[in-house]
Amino acid sequence: MAFQERLSLSLTLAVGGQSFTIPGGQVEAFSVRLLPHGFTATVSFWTGLEKDDAALFTAFNTPALLDVKLTVAGGYPIPEPPPKPLLLHGLARAREMEARTHGVVEGAPVRFRRYTVAFEDAARVLWRQHRPTELRTDTSLADLLTEHTAGAFTLDCDWDVLDEKRPLICLGLGEDAPGVGFYDFVAWLAASRGGVWTYDCMKDRYALAARKAPVGKAVLLSREKVGQAEVVFPSVPRHGARVLNASAVQPSTKPLTSKVAVAGVHQDHLVRTPILSQVEQRQTLEEARLRAPQRRVRLTFSHFPTVAVHPGAGIRLEGARWGGVAVGTGEDLRSVELSLEARSLNPGPHAGLQTKDAGYDVAMSVLLERVADLTVALPPHRVPRYPIHVEGKMLAPGGGEKDRIYLLSEDKKTSVLTWRITVPLWNKVVSVPSEPGFFPGHFYFPPYKNARVLVALHFDRAALHRHLDWADAARLPQDGQGDSILLGKNDTSQTSIIHDFQDARPVWHLRRVSGPDTETVRMAEGVMMLQTKELQGGASAESTYDVSPQVETARADLSAGVGGAMGETTAAYRVAAGTSQAKLDGATAQTQAKLEAAQGAVSAKVGEARAELDGALAGLEGRTSSLTSAATEARAALEGLK
Repeated sequence: MAFQERLSLSLTLAVGGQSFTIPGGQVEAFSVRLLPHGFTATVSFWTGLEKDDAALFTAFNTPALLDVKLTVAGGYPIPEPPPKPLLLHGLARAREMEARTHGVVEGAPVRFRRYTVAFEDAARVLWRQHRPTELRTDTSLADLLTEHTAGAFTLDCDWDVLDEKRPLICLGLGEDAPGVGFYDFVAWLAASRGGVWTYDCMKDRYALAARKAPVGKAVLLSREKVGQAEVVFPSVPRHGARVLNASAVQPSTKPLTSKVAVAGVHQDHLVRTPILSQVEQRQTLEEARLRAPQRRVRLTFSHFPTVAVHPGAGIRLEGARWGGVAVGTGEDLRSVELSLEARSLNPGPHAGLQTKDAGYDVAMSVLLERVADLTVALPPHRVPRYPIHVEGKMLAPGGGEKDRIYLLSEDKKTSVLTWRITVPLWNKVVSVPSEPGFFPGHFYFPPYKNARVLVALHFDRAALHRHLDWADAARLPQDGQGDSILLGKNDTSQTSIIHDFQDARPVWHLRRVSGPDTETVRMAEGVMMLQTKELQGGASAESTYDVSPQVETARADLSAGVGGAMGETTAAYRVAAGTSQAKLDGATAQTQAKLEAAQGAVSAKVGEARAELDGALAGLEGRTSSLTSAATEARAALEGLK
């Protein structure tokens, strides 16, 4: 449904340090699709240029970043005070240009150029091409996100998930995740943690929040501006959910039900953790995902509205012309999508070049949801691929540079054991679970100090993937085709077990070294040797007492305990807050349903009473007609007697 309207436009282009203002009358056409999390738009305009090297032409042809700002106002007659114009501020994604000659003036051709710019909100343009791979420790997501805006736009963080200081955050958006950019990461973060990502076009600000922002005072939308109203019923999820904890220490299966789910249809979510609070936190998150979207209203306009209808704006359909029983009337609604297309009624390149407004053929619609609808709309996105793999070195305090010692930390509350690894690429230290890896449990070989290892980095945790080198003296010459096990601290305090081949015959060798003192057991073809001796001039194993391991172990244990306690407290708070919010949301939904049912019952009773009253009035009208006829006859009879 299209209508004709006179619109006042303002278009500003900034590129290469220069700014160009295009009068609204030069805009030939534009289209906009605004969503809660951003927008896409195109605009085409004419310019009358007499020189090929004009400033706009030259700047437009450079690869410099093109900043676009378009404002749209209309809805004549304009009310007082006039509403704020619709503001679209973004960056160019693509641009085109064509030239056209229109006659000759004083022997020189007059050229017009038609420019077309496709632009989007800044985060969509920049973050889709931003693919960082980095490791952060002891920081929050709020700090990380703010840093990656690079001052190009403003992001507000109002979500406890973002404020929490995390031991580890990994961004793996480089070659290991083809096609996944920072835009996808932010959308995935909101989707996977139950957050809300919004963009306020009027303030030109983004926000990541725990819940939808409340709608301010809802403004009345005139029925005269609306040509058509439709009720939209979104797809309803018919599945329940189950959270399965695959830990052998704390195995559990928690079913989560939904009032609209079909029995036996569910989606399973698998976790593996011995920490109960983490499981409960995941259960709270998945339960919140089962919210069913409520019905919506789509309005197609017949005139440009004189109130704000951009996403996030509050609107109320109320008044005599709306009626009292139409769906969506009498309640506050929130705009969630705005579509706007306009094409000039004077498409020529030379019409109205210096005017601020012009007549347009306009097609405009808005999608409204109920304020109580808690479902969240997020942009389509690709899921980042984790883990990524980088090299690290095992960290252990004290001892010499080549001492094969290790540091093991324990969280006293959860009994989780961890090792610490330095990642040289980013000069960061991460903790990894202390697990046997590929060995069965009766092998205990903790990774030693400075050993090269491959670390698997997930979004918020790390794991030891595998070892990358051998210890000094553990590797044997190839000629003997031998195998060895090297145990102990260093060359002067160790035990080695070697099996190799000498003269094509197997030889087994056990050797213990403690400074100059050595013990040897050797078995060969027909020979078994046991020897103990003290080497003259051998290096002595000096008895020293280094408290560094104990201090670092205590410090790591304390850090792990504090971190674990904070994590458990945070998880408990989120579980409690989620449970309370779910109860509040449920009570609100029930109250709203009862209110709607009551309104329906009242409307039905009013309809019945009105029908009875109309019937009574009709009957009274018939009796009045009989009485009037009798009176007329009596009057005629009296006149006859005269």
